[in-house]
Amino acid sequence: MLVKYKRSYEKTAMGLLAFSCSDKSPLSLLELVRLYDEEESKFLYLWKVDEDFVGIIGMEQQGTTMVIDHIALSPSFRGEKRSYELLDEVRNVLPLDLTLTGTGKTGDLLDKWNQLVV
Repeated sequence: MLVKYKRSYEKTAMGLLAFSCSDKSPLSLLELVRLYDEEESKFLYLWKVDEDFVGIIGMEQQGTTMVIDHIALSPSFRGEKRSYELLDEVRNVLPLDLTLTGTGKTGDLLDKWNQLVV
């Protein structure tokens, strides 16, 4: 289940984002989380399986496109299949008229996922 970020999840979000960021310093991660929280065009969702948060996805809306900037899973949930499950949930909560795209590794993952979805 996707859960929209709120401030009470700050430390959890920072921990999950650390899996996808090259700069893992607490200050950098805190700034990133706050950027997602404060910018209207940016969205941060945590992925909850059973009672645990196991993933995170950060996106930015640019017109009719939703750009996935960050996607990370906790080590025990890693693997393309799990990433696809997270993307399936994202697709279910976003309006259908939005196109999903990514940058770098997120773009590669989206390309593989799109081949399965079509």
